[in-house]
Formats: sequence, structure tokens, C-alpha cells
Amino acid sequence: MTAGGNPVLGNAGPIVFQPTDKQVSIASDGNVTVLEGTSRIDSVRGKLCVVSFAQAQNLQKEGSNLYSAGPGTTAQPNTAAKLRQGFVEKSNVNSVLEMSRMIEVTRTYTQISALLQQQADLQKSAIERLADVPA
Repeated sequence: MTAGGNPVLGNAGPIVFQPTDKQVSIASDGNVTVLEGTSRIDSVRGKLCVVSFAQAQNLQKEGSNLYSAGPGTTAQPNTAAKLRQGFVEKSNVNSVLEMSRMIEVTRTYTQISALLQQQADLQKSAIERLADVPA
């Protein structure tokens, strides 16, 4: 079960653990193994069902990182995906670096905007002076 109480789907249905299971391991191919009771031999509990969608934009957001497939959207097994146990998925963006870049872009935009405004003022001033020339 997930922290939210949802079952974890394996290729043969929900993966079920026994009360005596310990040392849960997940291989990069998705196989879930445990040490059962006092045994020193791994027991396979299932294989995580990893899927992808050809048109992921058609998924319906249910909330709490849950999505449902809308009509005409089918899941395809994803054999290329590799799993890593103990890793937490997070953003691949360095927020400090991106904020610095955003400030830099904002400053550049402000400078260009000021330059364009000065150019427009110069052009307006030139037109006014040409209009004041006696004929």
C-alpha cells in the first residue's frame, strides 16, 4: 500500500506482503523481493507494473499525484524504465540558479525597454524640432 492507502499494482495484480516479510528490495527491473521469516533466501512478491501512455496529456488529474486514463487512453508496458530503490523523485531544477537567471532576464528586459523608450523620445524630440523650423 502507498502512504495514501492505495494498493501498489504489480504485473499480476496488487503486491501483497506477509507480516513475517522483512528487508524489502526492489530491483531495477521492478522485481520486489523480501526475506521471509527467518529464511536467508529471497522470496519474490511480484513485479511492479510500470506503464507509459502514448498521449500522456489525455490523463485526468485526480489529485494527490493520482491520474486516471480518460476514454481512449490505454497504458502500454514500459520496458525501458529502470527503477531505483531508496531514491526520492524531485525536481531536476536548481532553484537558486533559475531564480538568478530569471532576475538576469528581467533586468535585460528592463534595459531593452528603457533603451526603446529613449529611442522613441529622441525620435519624438527630433520631429518636434523639425516642426519648429521657420519656413
